[in-house]
Amino acid sequence: MERITILLMYVQRMVYKRTFEYLDNLGLMSIAAFLEDNGYRARVFTGITTDAVKVFEEESRKYPIFAVGLYCDYDNQSAVVSMSLILKEKYGVRVLVGGPQALHVGEEFLKAARCDFLIRGDGEYVIRELLDWMAWGRGTPANIKGIVYLDEAGLEVSTPERPPIDDLVALPAPSSQHLLRRPHKYNLSVASARGCPFRCTFCFEGGNTKKLRLRSVESVKEEIIRGLDENPEIKYIWFVDDTFTISYDRIALFCEVMSDLRSSRDFVWFCEGHASILSRWPQLVSMMKDAGMVRMQIGMEAGWQSALDMYGKQTTVEQIEEVVHLCWECDLPQLAGNFIIGGVHETKETLEFTSTYIEKLLIATPGLLDISTTFVIPLPNTAISNYPHDFGLNILDRSSLTSLEDFPVTETLVFSREELCHERYKFVKMLSDTMKYLLKSNKIPHGRLKKHFELALRYGVSSTWYKYLYTKDTAIRRYYTMLITTPAKRLEEILPSELKNWYPCRVFDIEDKAGWSNGRPALYEATLSPIEYELLLLCSGKINLNSIQLLMEQRHPDGLSGDQLCNSLEGILKTFQERHWVLFMPP
Repeated sequence: MERITILLMYVQRMVYKRTFEYLDNLGLMSIAAFLEDNGYRARVFTGITTDAVKVFEEESRKYPIFAVGLYCDYDNQSAVVSMSLILKEKYGVRVLVGGPQALHVGEEFLKAARCDFLIRGDGEYVIRELLDWMAWGRGTPANIKGIVYLDEAGLEVSTPERPPIDDLVALPAPSSQHLLRRPHKYNLSVASARGCPFRCTFCFEGGNTKKLRLRSVESVKEEIIRGLDENPEIKYIWFVDDTFTISYDRIALFCEVMSDLRSSRDFVWFCEGHASILSRWPQLVSMMKDAGMVRMQIGMEAGWQSALDMYGKQTTVEQIEEVVHLCWECDLPQLAGNFIIGGVHETKETLEFTSTYIEKLLIATPGLLDISTTFVIPLPNTAISNYPHDFGLNILDRSSLTSLEDFPVTETLVFSREELCHERYKFVKMLSDTMKYLLKSNKIPHGRLKKHFELALRYGVSSTWYKYLYTKDTAIRRYYTMLITTPAKRLEEILPSELKNWYPCRVFDIEDKAGWSNGRPALYEATLSPIEYELLLLCSGKINLNSIQLLMEQRHPDGLSGDQLCNSLEGILKTFQERHWVLFMPP
């Protein structure tokens, strides 16, 4: 008997760079694996709406599409409505809508989208039961927990809430074999848990899926192995759950597993941490870093304690600062954090407090912090969405039809939405100016700079520093790219007895970069002496240092010679190295 096919889709409106397409939707992936285990054919697509229509038509030519499941969250609600209408009116296919926003919408949405069912909560068993009924007549919708639909009179029917799935180990692991239009996976997303024990007032998880359910470390290990076997080119594993650091013993076991896997496979990993837990067990940071964690994110949100308390963060500004310094001391390459602009009871004074707080941390830990900003997002059933005035907020566009998170849908008692955009611009400019200052004044250690390039070039882990600062500087970009991708070395990495045999090599074509300032050669805002300019011309990668010294002695017989000239040349080369102009190629 031919298997019934369901197409699971996460569709978005056209957005800049479309990064959501490169992140696995683990909810749909898990549902697909579960349905495959239960006799159905399931495929998953993530992309923009116009591509989704093409994918539907392509898949329809292979197999009859029995139903389409659409993942709906706060960002894509309008896209889901449009896509559902196309599928119903043009193709006459059954449409199921699930995801976070399904908890918030009801009769009005069902009528606007003309979808058949809304699915609330974990979707694996619900969708299987719906397909069993629609395809084979097993059971009735009224007896399927966790769904919403319209009866024959057009009235909303909500069945009882379905309890969350407790036994996550019983679910099959997601597989990239179910993905459509994904020739290359850039990372492997893994959820080691579902739900969250915290109650952050802005967070969907804290307001809705409160029950924390942990998977066994062994089951997560098996999923990682399978994911890497299916996609050998993957070198970055991303633990997506908010509660990864919830238990010391569990993380210690994870670190053993990750270290063991990395002994035979080349990959690095990311996780989210909680500042209060990490400050209680500070050794966890270095433990995870030694096991291959190269990037971590902790909740920051604001630089003043009253805001953190109102957000329900269960942490303090001092604990956040402590964790930042812990990460710096153990040489973690990247620590990410987000700040909400226009948040609870926001004023000019609170924004200035937050700005001063993060500027201080950026300067104290140059090159570590990867800071982003957001506006308040009124996610369904969160305290901020339900009682905005208690937090000094006014929601102007609850459905976010006027924003792709680039324009606020709220205002505060002090700031209009247009003023909030300006305040966010000022905050981002402060971040940018501080980062540029740290780079220009050589505050960022060489090892940290090199690690950012290594992570980007070898593992696809690009920080804000790398994307918007380091790679914009031609000399720095070419210097570290060459250092990572060729046998080139720095002066201190070469034995003094062997240095004369190495070949100094510029990382750029001097003809394209050199100019004149007050009658002297100038390069990257630096004015050069005649001997510096002459030496830089000779750093072509074709002449070793010994030959360069002999040439300089012949050209300047009345000048320095022997060891004095050698020491002088080395001193100039050190300056060139500090400016990221010259590296050394081996003999």
